[in-house]
Formats: sequence, structure tokens, C-alpha cells
Amino acid sequence: MEGHTPRIREDVLFRAADQLSAAAEILVAVSARTAAAVDSRLSPSLLRALALVGSSPGLSLSAFADRAQISRSRASRVCDSLERAGLLTRSLISEDRRGISLDLTHRGRGVLDTVRRQRAEWIKDALLRMPDADLRALLAGLWSLGPSLSQARPEPDRGAS
Repeated sequence: MEGHTPRIREDVLFRAADQLSAAAEILVAVSARTAAAVDSRLSPSLLRALALVGSSPGLSLSAFADRAQISRSRASRVCDSLERAGLLTRSLISEDRRGISLDLTHRGRGVLDTVRRQRAEWIKDALLRMPDADLRALLAGLWSLGPSLSQARPEPDRGAS
């Protein structure tokens, strides 16, 4: 039957998905702990916002809301929190007097860099404890998985934000 995955393959895929989900939860928890250790005000959602703005300096507030998949009012509240923490600045976009441009402050860039560096160190330490053959297999799988994940995105539940 064309297009149908054999039952054994479905079981393997479900087990792999469960294991990857568990690993993702651990990585999210590590990221949250790392962020909180660097700046106690930095929740996972604020860290994500910091990373989004950090990857696109001058990002408009509406573009930020779209990328974060949150409402514009929620995006504004997130930016309020980051601004109060001294991590983000907002300025009017000169071409569009109503538009708001977002940028990280020097401190915001430093916090983001520190979180990323500490998180990478934790992951590197975990990888060093793996047997070489397992590490090579993991890296090969991740190279294949990355493009697949970037193409298969479920629609977000925009009402939850």
C-alpha cells in the first residue's frame, strides 16, 4: 500500500519522537536555568524574545510579534519587561512615525551572549560524556533532522498568548 508506513516503522518513529521530546524538554529546562542564573528576571519567554531581537537588530514591534507568534499587545508587554530590565531599547522608526524599532542594549547583548555560552558549555560537557560512536551517530542524525524540522511546523495556537 503506497504512502503507508509499515507498523514497525511507526513504532520506531513514535519512540524516537518521544525520546527527542524528552531531550527537548531537558534542553529547555537547562536554557531556563542558565538564563535565570545570568539574570533572575529572564524567563524562558523573555529569553526567546531577547534572542529574536538579538538576531534581527532594528526589528519592528509588529515583525517581532509575528516571529514570536504572539499578539502585538503581548509583544509590547514582553518588550516592557525587557526594557525595564535594561536589556532592550525601543525607538520610533523614522520612516513610519507609528512604527517601533527594537534593539538590544549593550547589557542585553552581553546577557544573551553569556546565556548562550553557558548553555553551550553545559551541552558540550554532556556530549563529552557520550561514547564516540554514539556522538558521531547523534551528529549525523542532527544534520539530517534540522532541515526536516524546519519544514514541518504545526500551526500555532495564537489564542494561547
